[in-house]
Amino acid sequence: MLRKQLHNQAWTEVLCGMLSSSQQDRSSLELHSQLCTEIDWRIRKMWINEYMSLIEDGFTMIAAIKRRDLNPRSMIHNSFDSAMGIPKWISHRSARFLMFAERSGWSKDTISVNNIHSIQVIARMAASYLHLNCKTFNLDETIEVRAHRRMLMLLNKPDHCGLVDIPIDPVKVEGNGNLVQQDIWAFCKETEKQPSKENSEDVNKSPLDSVEYIIAKPLCGWNKYLNSLDKAYEWKDPRTCCLCRTSGDDDGDIERDVVDGLVLARCGRLLPMKDGLWVHASCALWSSEVYEAGSSGSIHSMEKARSRGSQLKCFGCGRAGASVGCFKANCSRNYHFPCAKACIAVFTSSQQMFCEMHRSYAVNLLPTESTEHMKSLMIADDKKDIGDIADGKYCLRVGALTIHSLGVIEQDIDGFHSEKYITPPGYVATRIFWSTLHAKTRTNYVLKVEKDKKGGPLFRITPGDDPSTVISNHTLDGAYKNLMERIKHTNREHFSSGDVFSKLPVQRKYTKKTYGLNGLQFFGFGLNNVRKAIECSKGVEAVVAPLSDTSQSYRFVFVQPRIESIMDLQRKRAAAAAESALENQSGCARTEGMKAFVKSGGSGRITRALVRNAPEQEEVPTGRKRTDAEERKAKADRDSNQYKYKAMKAVPLEERLAARRSHIHGWGLFCKVDLPKDSMIVEYMGEVVRQCIADKRERWYEKSGIGSCYMFRLDLQQIVDATRIGCMARFMNHCCKPNAYAKVISVETESGGQEKKICVFANRDIAAGEEITYDYKFPVEDGSLKCSCGAPNCIGRMN
Repeated sequence: MLRKQLHNQAWTEVLCGMLSSSQQDRSSLELHSQLCTEIDWRIRKMWINEYMSLIEDGFTMIAAIKRRDLNPRSMIHNSFDSAMGIPKWISHRSARFLMFAERSGWSKDTISVNNIHSIQVIARMAASYLHLNCKTFNLDETIEVRAHRRMLMLLNKPDHCGLVDIPIDPVKVEGNGNLVQQDIWAFCKETEKQPSKENSEDVNKSPLDSVEYIIAKPLCGWNKYLNSLDKAYEWKDPRTCCLCRTSGDDDGDIERDVVDGLVLARCGRLLPMKDGLWVHASCALWSSEVYEAGSSGSIHSMEKARSRGSQLKCFGCGRAGASVGCFKANCSRNYHFPCAKACIAVFTSSQQMFCEMHRSYAVNLLPTESTEHMKSLMIADDKKDIGDIADGKYCLRVGALTIHSLGVIEQDIDGFHSEKYITPPGYVATRIFWSTLHAKTRTNYVLKVEKDKKGGPLFRITPGDDPSTVISNHTLDGAYKNLMERIKHTNREHFSSGDVFSKLPVQRKYTKKTYGLNGLQFFGFGLNNVRKAIECSKGVEAVVAPLSDTSQSYRFVFVQPRIESIMDLQRKRAAAAAESALENQSGCARTEGMKAFVKSGGSGRITRALVRNAPEQEEVPTGRKRTDAEERKAKADRDSNQYKYKAMKAVPLEERLAARRSHIHGWGLFCKVDLPKDSMIVEYMGEVVRQCIADKRERWYEKSGIGSCYMFRLDLQQIVDATRIGCMARFMNHCCKPNAYAKVISVETESGGQEKKICVFANRDIAAGEEITYDYKFPVEDGSLKCSCGAPNCIGRMN
């Protein structure tokens, strides 16, 4: 009956509050939680006299201190001295109580507060103030404080988040103003002593016992899905720390285990090392040789610590791998990190450990030696960098997100990047997140970026516990929003719909932007580690070379691409566009008529008449004869060129080179194979004519409307005309930063004489598919010739 009366009165209070706030859509779990809270506060109200007694004693203490001509505030300031042995949280609460007393202007006889919530908060501050002053003046708390038991109950230390647990009060039997009268309580006790058979179950069972509060557990393997017959398939973490030899992650923020009176330290999460090794975060950071570079999370000298630890045995357990040494000079004790804590070693804020024998040398002790570091940690290695992650050699993990593939940067399609983020197709990741099927249960999600039928981005989320239900959307935020709506619908019974004092999580009412998880963060594109890895990917220069005027250019944050790679990409795109635009629909240029001539730029031709002398291979110094060394060098060059010439002629021209549309001008010469530096590419062949004949032909070519004339000077008297008779070498275009150069060499003929040839050499390594270009070096004439090579050093003209 007592429970029923408490339940009914509290339930009435809950319903009245719900109706007054116009929030009638609360879940049953939330109403049960609010009902329990209301019952707790009604029981505390039974003890309101004790709470008020503490507040009155606090005001009495303030008045007594002032009567002694002492400053109450200075007494609190003195309490922050560590020599007094008073915890800082008691000093802070005492200061708040003194500030409250000064601002409210109340005294012992003028306290005006009736709300049990406010009374309990003020009483907690008053309890700390009374305890502090009793310690300061050496007073007996049992005499000075009337409600001494209540004061001790309210002196509870806050946790690491600053939260304080409110003690639960028993139901009060006697006193005035109680919720349950004394005669009702006595009757209830007699009834409970001799319950009837019909009501025995109702008396011993609370109406709140049927409420089930689900506590979320971490996702770890698949053992919960196995029955007793499937023990052979039981999941165990195969990763083992190379120092302490324990397996699996060991969350540093979980409460420590106590075995035989010893507190076991938590080692933290496992970090990957080279050669497939793993190490716990705390085992690495507390090793003697290891240090962290600034606040970047890069841990150095780990290999040195592992090598030394493999030769030392732990002073605690006797096994190898002890890398945490005592900082005291000449102390030979080395431990595993968890063994050091179990052997009562102490840890300091300067990253030092002192063993049990040398504890007295330690200063600035840490209250907690192992905490879970809420930042990215990486074991530094000279052979390992972020580029290895981009190449797929290493798997990147950030918290609950694991990146399996960074995808491929799209080169010829827009839509897979914006000004701030890159979302390459082929990106695959997995994330541990809340399930859409089971409330307060975690599952694994597979995140992918794919192409839709139109070539646009498609973001897919596949739940691990429901793979048949795939969430797809063309935007990141759309896919994430659909997922969150399903999760909220599944967990709707476990959220508070508006009561901010409820023990259940409260849903956010306003839509103002706040820091938290969003679509970009969920997939990983908004994380700095993932962005840096993507910026190091191959072909990333495509995101800063827009395809159209409306295309967005990505702004790099960590790694800037080279200008040369961007220019190369632009030239390749321009060449592909020019070739596509000039492609003959019929497959034959002769059937296109004048349309093909106009498209190829015939009206704006470039006359390729090289009136300069090509460099001779044998330049005789004027005024003297060659020395023996110069003669030997010239002979070696002739022999080398002769060998290169024969090797070039041995391979058919069509297998080495091809004429294709060029973005520089009309047609261009492209290589089919890789060419090393200084290799001979092609011979410039044509009809050899004298200077006067070449001048007449050039004028005739201009009058007849031939698009270009291809003339190359061989020497002072002879010119090679390849306009009508020649090879593919005549299609070489000009470039301000060429990859080839022309040179006149002498080769032996079949008759045994020497003949001059114009040959083209590579001035750097040329990859297959590149266009072969060289510098025309036109002289300055009337009017400049426009240059469209697109090289970084291009000045816009060829002369």
